[in-house]
Amino acid sequence: MPPKTSAEKEARLRRKLVNNELNPIADAILSIVLLCVTPVIWAFAQIHDKLMFKFLNKTYIYNVSWEDPRMDHRVFNLTEKDHIITIASAGCNVLDYIIEGSMVTAVDFNSCQIALTELKKVAIIQLEFDAFFEIFSKSNMKLLKEVYPKLRPMLSKPSAEFWDEGVDTIKSFMYSGTSGTMSYFLFRVLFPLFGLGFIRKELEQGTTSEKLTQMVSNNSYAIRGIAWLMDNIMLRGGCCLAGVPERQMALGLHRPNNLALVIERVFFKTDLVHDNYFYSGYLLGYYKPDNCPRYLKKEHFAAMKKYLKDGKLKLVHGTILDAIDNSTVPITVASLLDHMDWMPDRMINEELTHLMRKMDPVNGKIFWRTFADNVHAAPLNWLNATRVDDTDDRVGMYWTTWIASIKDLQIAYEERIDTKQDLGMINKAITGLKMVTFPFWKPLVSSTLKVSGHAKDMEAFYKYQKEGYDSFREGLLHARPALMEAFPLKKGGGMVWIDIGGGTARNLEFLSVEVIRKYFKEIIICDISASLLEIAQKRIIAMGIQDIARVVEHDVTQASVLSVLPAAGTVDCITMSYSFSMIPDQKAAIANATKLLKKGGHIGIADFFLKGNYDDCLSPLFRRIRAAESILHKSWFALDHVHLLADQQLEGFDGLETVWDNRFRGAIPFMPFFQPYHGVYIMRKTIK
Repeated sequence: MPPKTSAEKEARLRRKLVNNELNPIADAILSIVLLCVTPVIWAFAQIHDKLMFKFLNKTYIYNVSWEDPRMDHRVFNLTEKDHIITIASAGCNVLDYIIEGSMVTAVDFNSCQIALTELKKVAIIQLEFDAFFEIFSKSNMKLLKEVYPKLRPMLSKPSAEFWDEGVDTIKSFMYSGTSGTMSYFLFRVLFPLFGLGFIRKELEQGTTSEKLTQMVSNNSYAIRGIAWLMDNIMLRGGCCLAGVPERQMALGLHRPNNLALVIERVFFKTDLVHDNYFYSGYLLGYYKPDNCPRYLKKEHFAAMKKYLKDGKLKLVHGTILDAIDNSTVPITVASLLDHMDWMPDRMINEELTHLMRKMDPVNGKIFWRTFADNVHAAPLNWLNATRVDDTDDRVGMYWTTWIASIKDLQIAYEERIDTKQDLGMINKAITGLKMVTFPFWKPLVSSTLKVSGHAKDMEAFYKYQKEGYDSFREGLLHARPALMEAFPLKKGGGMVWIDIGGGTARNLEFLSVEVIRKYFKEIIICDISASLLEIAQKRIIAMGIQDIARVVEHDVTQASVLSVLPAAGTVDCITMSYSFSMIPDQKAAIANATKLLKKGGHIGIADFFLKGNYDDCLSPLFRRIRAAESILHKSWFALDHVHLLADQQLEGFDGLETVWDNRFRGAIPFMPFFQPYHGVYIMRKTIK
């Protein structure tokens, strides 16, 4: 057999990295290894975020900005008239925006990131280019100490206090901060151990891109070995140093080869020698003049100096909400990096609500990156964002990038609220005991009821739980608040909302009375249980919205329900919060709901699900374990007439298209290791 050509070696290595190819024996052995270390990984996950946040305000996490500004400029088209709000990070991209003359508000809740950005700002103003480049490209800390007395008077007090010590303790900008330290371990320790030290030597010697690619292809086993280690051990064990929280990491853990794909992109789709300064800088420990960020290029230095002297950069230590609320100039671009990966839907919705008040209504754009395959939060979904072409991204750590114009946005953003439902541990325990023992006392309760069929089953189940219903289910129905965060409010108001299986009307309390009056002309709580509707009516009266909201006791699967609800084709939104899984005739329920909706109206379901979004991505061993777990969940919930939703139960409805499907695990009260899948599933009516 003739030896493989360089092109064939490259193609083979890239295929194995992209497809996560392993021979069956290696796959089986490594799956067993991962299964054995899973308890350790789980234990570390419990302290991961706490450990990461220990670094805040003690050191900076990001020594370089880890987003490629080339993509930003392609969609921003910045001018001196723009006002950008963004995360400071290490200041690299902040200064990149400044080159264009735009006003930039850079915010960070880590004061050390502000200190790093501010030092660069002051150095640009006070120094000449050669000294600036020597310090921030080559980490000439001796020179920094010499010029520091000239820089210090222009620093804010917190930044000066940080650098008073930092000029002595920080030995290299490239390998400082937690992410720089981790990068040193990866590129200067592990790479040589795996026989990949030649990459740094070739970069130092100025090799050609073609030769470096060929040499990498010739070291297939080393590349694949370090890729496996990075994906399966370092991704979970080192991401706290890289500033990646658990919530963000969870968005991509269904992909078994995240970092293998990054390696494939960096070595085979970017020019590490002449263009990809992100990785060449870490490999070398410094930037070369022809392969560095724009703010380190001489041709841009005068423009940065001018605009910084003109006060174009404002640094804010605090939350982005602080910076948004205190902004006095309309924001044309909100460049939010990946920080919304860190946040639950509640915080994302809150941030968007504040942004909408301060954005330029005509030119405003919202731009973000994510580790997820798609838009990862329902509040972001309503922005109708466009995916940004990332084929030239030199970082490769973000799976999708999005930009949205707010000019023609039809959805309104309002903050949701929390109300206290907790009646105490004893009450929860009693309600939980009633649920668990229901099969034993069901015959006795049922014999006292006048209703029949499904209504009898539901009333028997809820009759003696109604007082503690909301308190107990706050810790059980995890997708209910997620559904209400996802609820699309229509600009202009006048909405009609039906909450099917709305029970106690708890969903109303996620919206303030002011928001309800602003956006709704009619709300109906429809349920089959008279006992729960008693609580709902009391809640409506307590909120003072009897003129808008009412209760209807009816079976939504019956055709007669249409005679007691608003006219067909007039409803904007129908919600089913943990009720769809308890409805025997689900097709009839959806058919009636579809008739009620106007074109473009939505059906939002929050419920228990049999599968997660990415069960099919699991390895064969873990897929079998997951299948056994789902059978256990299905059997246990069926005892209480809850039938976990399978994919086929949500497909094939005429006139409806799926616009949102997000599932996640949530614990059961008093049973923390019993975590079924919850989810929010939203469909839109496409016909009249």
